Amino acid sequence: MCAQRTTSSDSTSKHGLILLGNSGVGKSFLGNVILGRDVFEHECSSGSVTHETEFEDYAVGNASYAVFNIPGLIEADQEAVDRNKTEIYKAFQQRPNSVVAYVFTGGSGGRIRDEDVVGFKAISAAYNFQPDSLLLIVNDLPLNRSPKYEGETAIKLEGLVNIPSVRICFLDRITKTELRSSERVGSANSNASEKKHVVDKLEKKLLGAKNMLKQYSASIEKRAPSLGKFLHPSQKQTEREKMRQKLIEGIIQCTPQVHEKHAEIQLTVDELKNLTEESKKAQQKMEQEL
Repeated sequence: MCAQRTTSSDSTSKHGLILLGNSGVGKSFLGNVILGRDVFEHECSSGSVTHETEFEDYAVGNASYAVFNIPGLIEADQEAVDRNKTEIYKAFQQRPNSVVAYVFTGGSGGRIRDEDVVGFKAISAAYNFQPDSLLLIVNDLPLNRSPKYEGETAIKLEGLVNIPSVRICFLDRITKTELRSSERVGSANSNASEKKHVVDKLEKKLLGAKNMLKQYSASIEKRAPSLGKFLHPSQKQTEREKMRQKLIEGIIQCTPQVHEKHAEIQLTVDELKNLTEESKKAQQKMEQEL
């Protein structure tokens, strides 16, 4: 059964934002960052945390998206892989008109994992992903990476996934302090809808207060321009806020498109080793060429 945090009857979103990627790449965490609140469960684990498809409505400007959190495709046993295929199918059935965001991890010193490439190519072959509705995310990158890293990796990724001019979003590694502040989702999930209602009411009140303050500040600034710098102090963005801004900028540049399944997702545990080896050789060849 598909676990829906927003019921179909309550959902107002016509478009989907479908977060794909293997277990451990940070899909649940990135989903929470996009939403601006902790909704999807995530934790450090050797196995997958997400086992069923779930989504939450989110408005970006004039558009509204159902943000999907989906289990990773690749697992150690075939039964789990087949179960995850079914969950991926469910998301596209519910929101065929969608933006697809596929997450790669750059946690191994910035190197793209071969199993992430294999997972992407298997799903892309089934749904024929197009660059206009696709965002590739390289997550958990070390801060001390080379200035040439993003340019070289963009060229390499385009070749590996065989999609020219694809949008790529590079995300810095979040520090442990900020990660801890976001890991309070466990008990909160049980009454998420109630908390969301309270948060929405608070946001409306805050918006009204901010508008009043803005008008008051403009009035004072008009009469005393020299006070302007005190009325508009610079605020340092947190790491999560910077990440959220970067993600949303990437999403709104994409155009939702209808994704129809042209074939089944072809991936078995037995062939995974060979496919990973092929990807590794392709990466090595591209690195030599670069």
